Amino acid sequence: MKTALDIRGVILTLIILALIGTGCTSQTAAVQPQAEGAAKGQKVLKVAWWGNDGRKERTMKVIELFEKKYPNIKVEPTDAPNGDYWVLLAMKAADQDFPDVIQMDYKYINEYIKRKLIMPLDDLVASGKLDVSDLDDSSRAAGTFDEKLYGIVTGVNAPSVMYNPEIFEQTGVPTLSAGYTYEDLIQTARELKEQINQPDFIPIGSGALDFAYYLRQHGASYYAADGKGLGYDKDEYLSDFFKMEKMLIDEGLMASPDVINALSSDKDALIINKRAAFHTITSNNVGSYSSLSGTAMRLLPFPALKGGSEGNYVKPSMYFSVSSYTKQSEEAALFIDFFINDLEANEILLGERGVPATAKVREHLLDQMKGSDREQYVYMEHVEKNSSPIDPPVPLVSSSINTLFSKIRNKMLLGQMTPEEAAKQFRDGANEIFADAAS
Repeated sequence: MKTALDIRGVILTLIILALIGTGCTSQTAAVQPQAEGAAKGQKVLKVAWWGNDGRKERTMKVIELFEKKYPNIKVEPTDAPNGDYWVLLAMKAADQDFPDVIQMDYKYINEYIKRKLIMPLDDLVASGKLDVSDLDDSSRAAGTFDEKLYGIVTGVNAPSVMYNPEIFEQTGVPTLSAGYTYEDLIQTARELKEQINQPDFIPIGSGALDFAYYLRQHGASYYAADGKGLGYDKDEYLSDFFKMEKMLIDEGLMASPDVINALSSDKDALIINKRAAFHTITSNNVGSYSSLSGTAMRLLPFPALKGGSEGNYVKPSMYFSVSSYTKQSEEAALFIDFFINDLEANEILLGERGVPATAKVREHLLDQMKGSDREQYVYMEHVEKNSSPIDPPVPLVSSSINTLFSKIRNKMLLGQMTPEEAAKQFRDGANEIFADAAS
């Protein structure tokens, strides 16, 4: 039994974790009404996840199926947008209403384990309540920490560049293919800009490339393996990267921070409204963007670096974990088992949380899929053959580091400092943040 002191520690930890989230949005968290299952003699299982309306719709349908299979269990669902989700967990902890099943992110799972907020699942696997026999070895390993299983991977994804093939058909500009370089992307963006001579058309509709990916292509990493400092020692990496981004934005080839800040949701994205041809994205989101746009979007890896290393990697899109505070651990295990193994449930989910990590489900769905639903599966087959191991989860100070990076990048883009000055200021500022965290 957790004490009041333990609960206060949990609340403090979750508030800290909330601050390292992606940033609260203006949307209000969508919290479902309190379940009435307890009054009917049912076990009440609290399940929480983040995601958009499409994820909510599919998840609720799966919950209905689960409740039919297990009529003695009533699921009380809670969902929120990504940034709000972590704050919502803190609020739930403060109300001593912590969920039993928690959708968990690769970035934060280590912290939740260290704070003993989620429980190891090995005993539930041994009991047969949670069947992971068909889970890919790589996914099993991705959920294992200190030789204990803490997270069940719901699916895998990878960084990608999404593009709208209709724009290339309309303009006659050749599409890119895997192995293209940064120079190829820049040249293609210029050709598109010339062909679509409209002020509000910006070929690359997302507001940035990926510096961590760029570092991996140089054989380096954003953070040191121990999480106590930066993982690269040459400031030229960042100054060269900043020069490329500034050139793209100055030429109107990539969206500026002002343009991105004016967009409030996915449906406002430039590529959805045919104001862009490219958009950087995690691969499992291609289906929702295709639905929003009415166009079957396609996926490419990020550009290659001439003579560089492989930057791509297979990432657990998210996990399901079980709270250390739950009194319904067996019911939680049954829910997760149903989510990852039941074929009918996965015909509803269709890999929305990433390409399924269980071979039986993946093969079953792939046989049925067409068009944009199939796209992420084909893409992930390519990534699995052309990738390097994923970097460790980011350190707890990553939110402060990201804020510093954005602030310095914006000043550089406005011409208030050179890329070289920006790269040095970022290192100096990051070192201060790490030093403060260690003190």
